[in-house]
Amino acid sequence: METTTKRPKSANRREVYLMILYTVFILFWLYSAGFKLYNFEAFKQEMHSQVFSNGISNLLSYVIPAFEMMIAALLVYSVTRLLGMTLSFLLMLIFTTYVGLALLDAYRYMPCNCIGLLGENAGWGTNFILNLFIAIVAAVGLILTFKHRERRKKKGMNV
Repeated sequence: METTTKRPKSANRREVYLMILYTVFILFWLYSAGFKLYNFEAFKQEMHSQVFSNGISNLLSYVIPAFEMMIAALLVYSVTRLLGMTLSFLLMLIFTTYVGLALLDAYRYMPCNCIGLLGENAGWGTNFILNLFIAIVAAVGLILTFKHRERRKKKGMNV
């Protein structure tokens, strides 16, 4: 006779919420990368309208979509989700800081507001609020992922 241990409903609910969070971030990063790659020449030109040198702009036009796809892949597997959420938070923090600096007129000239998912129709303020919201959700997801991992370690389960 085999015995099974029932998990409390709250643990199952937490796992469902985390899976929804991971799925949303996977889709977000894949959409973001896909949008850039689908319109790659336009994205590359938009990168050159930013405050970076041409060399940095060229490099970033390849690195950013690749990094976004890598983050999505990391979020697929349970053993790499903590790293995926950490990178999600850090990348959103970088994007948010960049937009925040544009709002504060910290650059020699105002960069093109054309790269974000909202496009140039949305202002810097709208982009900042969206990025800040996503960064906060990523931070919460990172904390929840870390706590979930620690709980599973304590119970001797596979992480």
